[in-house]
Amino acid sequence: MSRSQLPHAFLFAIGVFSVGCTKDEGPLYIPEPVTLDPGIPMDTVFFATEVMPVFQQHCWVCHPPMGEMDLSTGVAYDNLVNVPALGYAPALRIVPGDPMASVLWHKISQSTTYGLNMPPNGTFLTNEELQTIRDWIEQGAMDN
Repeated sequence: MSRSQLPHAFLFAIGVFSVGCTKDEGPLYIPEPVTLDPGIPMDTVFFATEVMPVFQQHCWVCHPPMGEMDLSTGVAYDNLVNVPALGYAPALRIVPGDPMASVLWHKISQSTTYGLNMPPNGTFLTNEELQTIRDWIEQGAMDN
């Protein structure tokens, strides 16, 4: 290769290198926005008005203000959601969006995964109460 061809070869190599290193992302895909039908009500479970009454009826006797897992109004949410379960850490008491990863769900649904079922006195939650808590967890365990 002669000295006069060197700049052309250099430019050619840079061009090949820059084109060869680009990544083809394919066509740009922009999804259509999802619009909710205002005529179809969204059945959101509310912590304060639907979940807390279940805890107050079935759980508060064993988990009062002076206990390590206080389920009193105003503090119950902070003691449940994304909090390590005592004796089962690093497992969390409630994992928003995932009942099967939530220790509390296993305890109240009579699963044997985490030992003693709740409540321990044998007055288990009704199917409706269980579904309310499961729906709340699946919907992200919101503090609403």
